[in-house]
Amino acid sequence: MHAAGRQSFRRPLSTTRAKRLLFIWGGLTPIMIYFAVFSVMPIFASFYISLHKWPLLSRARPFFGLGNYISVINDPRFWISLKNTVYYAVVFMLLVIVLGLAMALLVNSLHRGARLLFRPLYFAPQVTSAVAVALIFAWLYQPQWGVLNYLLQFVGLGPFMWLKSSKQVMPAIIITGVWQALGYSMVIYTAGLVNVPSDLKEAGAVDGASPWQVFWHIVLPLLQPTTLFMFVTSMIGGLQVFTEVWLMSGGGPGTASRVLVLEIYEQGFRYFEMGRASSIAFYLFFLIAIIAYLQMRFLRERFEF
Repeated sequence: MHAAGRQSFRRPLSTTRAKRLLFIWGGLTPIMIYFAVFSVMPIFASFYISLHKWPLLSRARPFFGLGNYISVINDPRFWISLKNTVYYAVVFMLLVIVLGLAMALLVNSLHRGARLLFRPLYFAPQVTSAVAVALIFAWLYQPQWGVLNYLLQFVGLGPFMWLKSSKQVMPAIIITGVWQALGYSMVIYTAGLVNVPSDLKEAGAVDGASPWQVFWHIVLPLLQPTTLFMFVTSMIGGLQVFTEVWLMSGGGPGTASRVLVLEIYEQGFRYFEMGRASSIAFYLFFLIAIIAYLQMRFLRERFEF
């Protein structure tokens, strides 16, 4: 009697566990297949292509070993593109973090009704097409009849050449990218600020700390995980910049705004050298992996979390 009761108790339990496992594997299997087909397999295919001379319009694709990688390193355009990419990514990352945090603090200081109004407005550029943003800013930067130069003339500045100047083109493109990414940074920091206990800020104010001291010694240290996340994601996003460069300057004037993804695109779809394009893509992959690893390691040790 006792054994029969134990068996009847185990049977529903095992049935429930089987249903749970079936639900988990049934839900995960399509996702894993999708990930394998559209993420993992293209990586291995790209690496295979990078080891061959792979003209897009020819069937002759001999094995080339590391020849593509060596050829890319010896190409001065690669180093110019790398320098411009790192420059864009570093400045983009710093501006997105600093301005995004400032916007989050500003919006959080407003009345609740105003917060509900301004948060979607600030986030709107993030969900706007990058193509549309790039075309609008290219029009704003137009030297003869652009709105930006027209407004600057009222305060005695300009006209600036913006996208036609080798010194001004990268700052102009960075401003465009930062404008579009600020809403995302603001939302992330707003979520981080919610987790800062108000009791700690009030205790600091009672002890005589100024608002700046409360922010610097209480709020900012508690935002360290959020800041680490923004450091890594904004740097990765900056290293992959393409749309703004392609539509606003085409990499010019000269090579002043050439970036690595533009170099990949031109090697693959302008010169039809898919092997060289794949090798540059893997250089970019390694660069992103190394920078992300160094950021994670350094900032984790620095922030102690």
